[in-house]
Amino acid sequence: MKQAIGGILLFCALLSGCGYHLRGSLDLPESLRNVYMAGASASLQSEMVSMLRASKAKLSDTTMNAGIILKVLKEDMSNRVLSIGTTGKSTESELNYYLRFQFYDNQDKPLMDEQTIEIAREYFNDQTAVLAKSNEDLTIRAEIYKQAARMLMARAGIAIENQKK
Repeated sequence: MKQAIGGILLFCALLSGCGYHLRGSLDLPESLRNVYMAGASASLQSEMVSMLRASKAKLSDTTMNAGIILKVLKEDMSNRVLSIGTTGKSTESELNYYLRFQFYDNQDKPLMDEQTIEIAREYFNDQTAVLAKSNEDLTIRAEIYKQAARMLMARAGIAIENQKK
């Protein structure tokens, strides 16, 4: 028993020593600890707040306090039928997410050209399990927003690095 506990403690120490951290928390530079976001959907904004909070950062209320400004120019989520069963109902669908945005500094100067993020997810559409289908759709949408938030923060880091050069 003591060996098992010792092994677990050793594993945890090695894991923390190698720089491992939970997904969602990021090691952000100072300029990304205050982000102002304009024009985003409530779902994307909620994911950004969660990600920033996990990284000990926050979404700024004003552009003056922000280290970087994210302006969402277009955001769209669409569903496309990929295959139809013998009953004429959809059996496979694709969920597509499109996001066009640009980063600015707090003086409203663009940090880089407009960028886009496109994410697509295919899933089986079981017509016999209506409740499960609804839950799966919500879960897939949430995962898409999480991935978009991670991608936004990665690109924000690149924008900040380009600004320093």
